[in-house]
Amino acid sequence: MGNRPDYTRNFSHTNITDTGSMYSILQHTALKHLSLVEVAGYTANAFRIIIDRERVNVAGYSAFEWPLHHKEQFENLGVSTRYEGGPTSMPPSPEELERALELIQWSLDRGIPVMAWDLFVPDFGVIYGYNDETRTLRCRHVTKDGELPYEMLGRGQAPELYVIAVTETMAVDKRTMLRGALKLAVRHAREQGYKREDSNYRNGLAGYDAWIEAFGHRNVEVFGNSLHGVMHYDQRLFAAEFMKRVSAELQGESGADKQLGSLAGQAAVHYDKVADNFAEFVKRFPFPKGGDPNDAEEAAAAIRLLTETRFEEEQGVVLLEQMLLLLDELAE
Repeated sequence: MGNRPDYTRNFSHTNITDTGSMYSILQHTALKHLSLVEVAGYTANAFRIIIDRERVNVAGYSAFEWPLHHKEQFENLGVSTRYEGGPTSMPPSPEELERALELIQWSLDRGIPVMAWDLFVPDFGVIYGYNDETRTLRCRHVTKDGELPYEMLGRGQAPELYVIAVTETMAVDKRTMLRGALKLAVRHAREQGYKREDSNYRNGLAGYDAWIEAFGHRNVEVFGNSLHGVMHYDQRLFAAEFMKRVSAELQGESGADKQLGSLAGQAAVHYDKVADNFAEFVKRFPFPKGGDPNDAEEAAAAIRLLTETRFEEEQGVVLLEQMLLLLDELAE
């Protein structure tokens, strides 16, 4: 792990803002026992990658149908949700804004914050308070904690409204959550479907191909490329740690548990290698200035690194598939 940037990681923080927001919300529910690593892993966010094949657009990390995928992820944890809005690229109507405010206040009155988009910048954050007298929301984002006027919800830098709230939680055992997470991770790795088929966005293993393609065309967005480097370094650190913890928890007496634990341990090795490669990528294209990704030598080095990273990722996915097959057999 020697080529990783020089800062310690204790897995108490993530740069993936929807993962962090979901974790913050769950601290106010019966699922507050779940660690940030577990939330990242059981939602399969630790395995996500979405890349724009044309420019490595900065928006790639959020280029998915938020309500659909967040609903699936929450459900895998045993959480029911309600939402308003989505990635519409349009500001909300007065009626939509009113419905969103009603949902926010309903959830906050129950003591549970909500996740929302573009509170201060185009990203996910948490709304944890409101004041009807001043008509303001109390919001926290990874870079800011402050007040937002009611009328500015969904009308910020990227005008689109999205709020999702927890409605109910139920106990789900970890094996069931693991099986669901593996399904989400494998589907993301193997199948397209996060945006329209004719879009430039590619997810999963095809996301690496898209990244390599953009470098090949020397048309890489400097800031977007460096942001994706940081994001995917973060996610694969969590993926590796999640697999290590799953492996440790599955050291049971049964042969099936031992087999699952062994497969998880092997997957962790590959995701560690993916994280190491992204650490090197981050050094080469540091956030936010981003280096010079369109220089011929830099682009060639990036293509070699991403090709190797894709190989390690696919080896990890194969092991996830083997774990899922075993869990499916045990569930029959």
